[in-house]
Amino acid sequence: MEEIKPCPILEFNKNQLMTVRTCFGYDDLNKLKQDIDQFQDWISKQPHFRRKDFDRDFLERYLIYSKGSIERAKQRFDKLCTFTSLMPEFLQNYDIRNEFKPLFNICNTCLLPKPSSDNYRVVISTLTGEDDNKFELVSYYRYLIVLGQYMLQHDYCNGYELVGDSRNITMGTVKKLNPITIHKALTLIVEALGQRMKKIHLISGSKFFDTILLVFKQALSAKLAQRLVVHNSVESLYDHIPREHLPKDLGGDERSMKELTEMDFKEVSTDEHIAIVKNMETASTDESCRQSIKFNEDYSGMPGSFKTLCVD
Repeated sequence: MEEIKPCPILEFNKNQLMTVRTCFGYDDLNKLKQDIDQFQDWISKQPHFRRKDFDRDFLERYLIYSKGSIERAKQRFDKLCTFTSLMPEFLQNYDIRNEFKPLFNICNTCLLPKPSSDNYRVVISTLTGEDDNKFELVSYYRYLIVLGQYMLQHDYCNGYELVGDSRNITMGTVKKLNPITIHKALTLIVEALGQRMKKIHLISGSKFFDTILLVFKQALSAKLAQRLVVHNSVESLYDHIPREHLPKDLGGDERSMKELTEMDFKEVSTDEHIAIVKNMETASTDESCRQSIKFNEDYSGMPGSFKTLCVD
């Protein structure tokens, strides 16, 4: 990759490409090319991968989001293909242009156009205060995955911060929260898509917030739990994310959440991106071609067997 290509919904800092590369030991471009070659060669030799052809820019970003570690990239990529087979409810059968209507009735979710000064990207979700009986929590995470796949094609950053604004949450939505679903989805997003989480921010202000916080604490891994930041007011968010980067809904200078959500949705609904998502649905595994002992070592206790989580 010689440069970050212009993107209709994302802005980039000056020299962001080289700054991010340098953070992960890729100031030497020859080393980066060698690592991409090695990663690509490893994928081609895995008998259980159903798909083996991937764009080099995609593989470069995957290495970057794996902190420049080829071994970590291999492990995460194997999980991505494996989870595509094991968790089709998250990773298969997308109908991007039609399936998210119930989600958008209750929630706006967008990428902030401007990255942070240290090259992190912010993803924000706010509740509209409406209910939709057709909404399912899995739909929300499916949309986050669609955005994540878009970022793997177009962004180039150190990682991500998630912001959840719960002030307008309704009882109908609270009832749909499920720690098992949240745990599985975040495991997939972090461990398979490689979306490195700097912080997860939750804005309180709802009478249901204690319940929301309980669900999240049960769902988060120990590492992510340490990165959870609770804000008693929107203003405290400004200590972490520049106010001018935030949408009007959160007191910032950016366009509204609704405008940003519509802009992002238009982008992920293009023929080009839909084709990318459909191709990624084929990046699954044929487990009959993998050593069962190795599978058990790597995936024992992974999503699909979470039966101990509960909400009182």
